[in-house]
Amino acid sequence: MGLFRDLGQKVEKFKQASEAVTSEEATHECRDCGERFFAAREACSECGSADVAPVSE
Repeated sequence: MGLFRDLGQKVEKFKQASEAVTSEEATHECRDCGERFFAAREACSECGSADVAPVSE
């Protein structure tokens, strides 16, 4: 079982790293829940809000 636990930990680390990079490079963000996207959307796929706007840095 140690092999699967180690693999699971590596997958989780990769997932967290890729989510961090995705969040940094996103161009649009839901102002209600904070979910970020690479393209404009009419509604947030996470919370359903229509308040999705370009990210202002």
